[in-house]
Amino acid sequence: MNALRHRSRSLAALRFLRRPSIGRPWLALSIAAAVLLLSFGGPAQAHKASDAYLQLRQQGDALTLRWDISLRDLDTLLELDRNDDQQLAWGEVKARLGDIRAYALAHLRVQQGACAWTETAPPAVEPRVDGSYLVLQLQTQCALGDTVDIDYRLFREVDPTHRGLLRIDRGVGTAPSLQPLDPTAGPVSVALDVRADSAAARRTSGGTRFFQDGVHHILIGYDHILFLLCLLLPAVLVRREAGSDGAAGSNGWKPATRWQQAVWPMVGMVTMFTLGHSITLALAGLGWVSLSPRVIEPAIALTIIVAALDNLVPVLRQYRRVFTFLFGLIHGFGFAGVLAELDLPTGSFVAALLHFNLGVEAGQLLIVTLALAVLWFVRRWRGYPRVVLQSGSVLAIGVAALWFVERVFDLKLLPF
Repeated sequence: MNALRHRSRSLAALRFLRRPSIGRPWLALSIAAAVLLLSFGGPAQAHKASDAYLQLRQQGDALTLRWDISLRDLDTLLELDRNDDQQLAWGEVKARLGDIRAYALAHLRVQQGACAWTETAPPAVEPRVDGSYLVLQLQTQCALGDTVDIDYRLFREVDPTHRGLLRIDRGVGTAPSLQPLDPTAGPVSVALDVRADSAAARRTSGGTRFFQDGVHHILIGYDHILFLLCLLLPAVLVRREAGSDGAAGSNGWKPATRWQQAVWPMVGMVTMFTLGHSITLALAGLGWVSLSPRVIEPAIALTIIVAALDNLVPVLRQYRRVFTFLFGLIHGFGFAGVLAELDLPTGSFVAALLHFNLGVEAGQLLIVTLALAVLWFVRRWRGYPRVVLQSGSVLAIGVAALWFVERVFDLKLLPF
């Protein structure tokens, strides 16, 4: 809320950073960072995608559900932290349990509302690697067939990027499956008896939904998009050879003459990122490697700073692809924690991972193709090296530095 109220001041700061009159990148960075730090106010939670975990089990004519909802997300909506100390005490949560129940149950409908949920145990708080979650234990009894319609709308009004991850357990002898839930997509049909209804089983596998979530994961990943843009800005240029005095040419760059000079290096870097992303996504999702978002999110911000800095001073040189691979390793932890929490069988996990990675690749290629096409057409502009490349890289460093501060000190300085 506070960040939205300060949007106009943030935009003014970013416009100031783009002014051509600021010729020294580090001077621009210092001024912009100071202005932005003073412009934004109000504490908020550390950066992390909004997810909730649901585990649905059929027991005869009844459905039982364990629903884990992040206290951070509930605080954003219901303002649970009454004393604004950035710490949610059990007393603050307990005082609002009635509001939490009412909100949650109104945003999860089964069979178009024909099946009502009742609590089977008191709510509890459970700590996880990415923060504390409120656990609701629910049950419903109503007429059920081979499938059940679930309409999930949690945080739909305030966060369209939120996702629910539903694990469906159908009893002994049947492997559980996974279904992503998009609050804005409407009801989904979940198969309860996959042996009796193979078509429903295919729908419940969620392959298409995971592909869509892979695309969604990239398009809302502003830090990932910024990293890609830092790689793309110099892709349509070629570094000048150093002169006899050891200095580069007038601006150090010249426009690329052939499209292959821009496209093939970017294909290589995108491939390296996808490889790194897939490795850690698989390792973390299988539970073999685990790192807290408190470590991963600041590390992602640092990789953006290094990539942008390389556009100003060639620090990576021939190791640029290796660095892109390392960034992919770091970024891959983001979604993997969600899959690991649901403890899926290997087959279900591999299927979800494959579809998600295909979606990530598709979204990534879309961004790269569009951005590279635009940059290719403006590469011959005389001001490109100074205004687009240098000023753009300085701006990226400023934004990434603020993200780093946000994620290390649990603040909210930017509205995105």
